[in-house]
Amino acid sequence: MPMAACGLLVRLWSWRLAGARQRGAVALAASLLTGTVAADDGPVSRTPALSDGTYPGVIELAIDARDVDRAIVSGTLTLPVASDGPMTFYFPRWVPGHHAPSGPISRIAGLSLQADGAAIAWRRDPVDMNALHFSVPAGARQVQLSFQYLSPTDPGMGRIEITSDMADLQWTSLAPYPAGYASRNMTYRASVRLPQGWQFATALLRKEQRGDTVHFEPVDYETLVDSPIVAGRYYERVMLDDSRPAPVTLHLFADEPRLLRFETAQIESHRALVEQTYRLFRSRHFDRYDFLVGLTAKIGSLGAEHHRSSENFTVPGYFTDWANTAPSRELLPHELVHSWNGKYRRGADLLTPTLDRPMRNSLLWVYEGLTRYLGAVLAVRAGLHTRQQGLENFAVSAARMQNRAGRRWRPLADTVNHSIFLDEHPVWPSWQRGSDYYLEGQLIWLDIDTRLRELTGDRKSLDDFVRVFFAGTDGAYRPLPYDQTDVVDALNAIAPYRWEEYFRDRVEQPAPEAPLDGLIRGGYRLVYADSATDFFRNLEAQAKVTDLGYSIGLIVNDAGVVTDVIWDTPAFDAAMTIGTQVIAVDAVVYSSAVLTRAVSGCKGRTEPLRLTLRRGDAVREARLDCSMGLRYPRLERIAETPARLDAILAPR
Repeated sequence: MPMAACGLLVRLWSWRLAGARQRGAVALAASLLTGTVAADDGPVSRTPALSDGTYPGVIELAIDARDVDRAIVSGTLTLPVASDGPMTFYFPRWVPGHHAPSGPISRIAGLSLQADGAAIAWRRDPVDMNALHFSVPAGARQVQLSFQYLSPTDPGMGRIEITSDMADLQWTSLAPYPAGYASRNMTYRASVRLPQGWQFATALLRKEQRGDTVHFEPVDYETLVDSPIVAGRYYERVMLDDSRPAPVTLHLFADEPRLLRFETAQIESHRALVEQTYRLFRSRHFDRYDFLVGLTAKIGSLGAEHHRSSENFTVPGYFTDWANTAPSRELLPHELVHSWNGKYRRGADLLTPTLDRPMRNSLLWVYEGLTRYLGAVLAVRAGLHTRQQGLENFAVSAARMQNRAGRRWRPLADTVNHSIFLDEHPVWPSWQRGSDYYLEGQLIWLDIDTRLRELTGDRKSLDDFVRVFFAGTDGAYRPLPYDQTDVVDALNAIAPYRWEEYFRDRVEQPAPEAPLDGLIRGGYRLVYADSATDFFRNLEAQAKVTDLGYSIGLIVNDAGVVTDVIWDTPAFDAAMTIGTQVIAVDAVVYSSAVLTRAVSGCKGRTEPLRLTLRRGDAVREARLDCSMGLRYPRLERIAETPARLDAILAPR
């Protein structure tokens, strides 16, 4: 759950996933049952397959989250043991939905092990830093592991998760587990102690509450780590759908009470989101769904999917500044769609038996790309976006991908690995690409939708594909895997076509031209104008930048510091880089308005724009071609083509 323009939306989120082919799924599962850990002594060695049985006994996990001032969370895990000898604990490494080995092991401290009051020595695996090895003493019937999770207290350390008024508690940071058993074959009984007077929300069922300690019903480990807790001082609960057997609830937490004021029409749009999503999928594979929403400027932005809930940390003025926060209103539709695409059904190589086994991201252009497309469409169908805002949203996505120079060398299929090997800000985002499976995937699925309509004389659409591909038994919980062949077969069942070749050309090969055919077939073309759309301006305001990426190739923040330079643009030719500060524009002290006016006045002139720049201790002047003037993306209607995009965005 980062980029400029439409990419800004992803950054806002993240600063922030019918049957499968059984033989393939079984073979994949079997291949994941072996791995490596260190033996109790000596070098790393091969371990036997995971046990087919369940872990003997219920594992107790007690979390104390009261120390919000220092953002320190304490945990105690009590593990029943059946025999003595070597054992291994893991802290989660591969976090579902993160698409990377992002388990925050470096934040775990204060580790201690004991049995019957006596300390037990432990040592970290020399290869897998998330694994702790120890030996159960003879006669012991349970082992206790105590630890602290040191949550960041400054954005420079990582995403802020805990403030004095709100907390995002993720079990993937707080729940170690014993090696040797699949996640769904271990039962946990969890509890959490919260600051006095705080409210909380989670998909877990509450068993009882004693004072400020909440005890939850026992669940398997797979369900536990998929059920985060959001808690806070200021809270409002809104029922969006009280129908049985799958109620949907909106849980709102905020930095201050005034942010919880909303209008009836705003809530009705969220109720319409649930209804439109059901009309799209025509199935409910969960027994309940909880939107966990933080309206905050203090906790880091996040959109994270779960089977029966979602974490949605968004702008504090989500309701109170409704007119200016349209880009944020795609977050909840996106995460709700993920319950079907990414959680209930997901790429087969993402389904691993434990969180220490590597996940593979080969189908993220379906997992995230299709979800990005459906989330954008549902936002309009539900009334969270107007039709015009929906068109402006697609324009930004199209422009971002059209100006992605890295398309010339890096195929979309390779961008799915982005989060695995690049855990820092790209040096040249438009050349290195990044998580383009979101936006380029969105455009590919728009192309597929309009192509299905064209092939069937507008009798069939992607809606038909979605209903078949994500069909399931209401209330079903266990995920069903899919592979690319499943996708191809399901599309062919709607409209026969060369889908395998289609995906080979657009996903597996470098494609210098962005996939904009879906826009054209949908009745619109991407154009650039000298004034920005309201949606584009909202994106700039939320990210606190001035985006001239489609003009001179430059994006700067309010202080004039460059946050992105687009490859092969005037700013690139002038050797500008991220981190450079613009001090003056044509000898006038920098401000966003000064820079924008200067570029606007440049249109058609031959004299270059003069920027005074500072990088470190060096100050220099750069000259940029600015004859194009201001350029902002928007969609233009093609009169002679059916307005299929309008039909796609229309409520069901």
